[in-house]
Amino acid sequence: MKIQPTSEQLACLEPLERFHFRLVDVINRSSWFPDLASPFNSVISRLWVEAFIRHLVQDHGFENFKLIDPSRSVLLVANHRSFYDQYSIMGRLYTLYGNHHRIFFPIRSPFFYDSLLGLVVNLSLSFGAMYPPITRDPRRMAWNNFAMEVLGELLLDRRNLVGFHPEGKRNQNPDPYALLPGKLGCGMVIHKSRPNVLPVFLQGFPRSVLSWPIENGRPAHLPAHRQEDDGRHRRDGGAREGDSG
Repeated sequence: MKIQPTSEQLACLEPLERFHFRLVDVINRSSWFPDLASPFNSVISRLWVEAFIRHLVQDHGFENFKLIDPSRSVLLVANHRSFYDQYSIMGRLYTLYGNHHRIFFPIRSPFFYDSLLGLVVNLSLSFGAMYPPITRDPRRMAWNNFAMEVLGELLLDRRNLVGFHPEGKRNQNPDPYALLPGKLGCGMVIHKSRPNVLPVFLQGFPRSVLSWPIENGRPAHLPAHRQEDDGRHRRDGGAREGDSG
């Protein structure tokens, strides 16, 4: 990547956030680390994710992932129901398709970038894939402008997949179909980078991750929709297919 944050944008981050960003930024800009991390994520991260979700997840429509244009990157756009949405999606994609892309997940800065534990979680569980950090503080929006530019540049590389939550935060409404208003940014990177866009809808995750390995209640549904050639997305009712309860 060529884009660099300005001094004004870096000033939006606290010292620990800047350290964490600089470290993860260096490894993700390197010519070798993302290619090394990708097979580790497709094996190691997949194994622990699948251990947690194997009794819980039913997926629908993921065969459409095979129809993406391999000459373009992938923007995976999902609603936001739990802390582990993108992990669950990627765990299933890795199980179905192996090591297919280098992955990046923009993540909220609180905890993941402003604490040492967040740094450990990022490096140990995703090998730095939780990148770049996003802030919700309206006084620090200059930083988010840079983060969106980073995502746009990542999506110019056909080897990359970016997971994105347009809602911007977890939706805790009991009705999974009552989506939160979308935040700015997703449309901008689509317009700039023209990636494959893979919409995914999730529902049914238990609130406590500790119950995931043994949960036998209502399943979570991950129905991927195919992107049509004209840029629209097919609406075939897949989001409700197999609904229980």
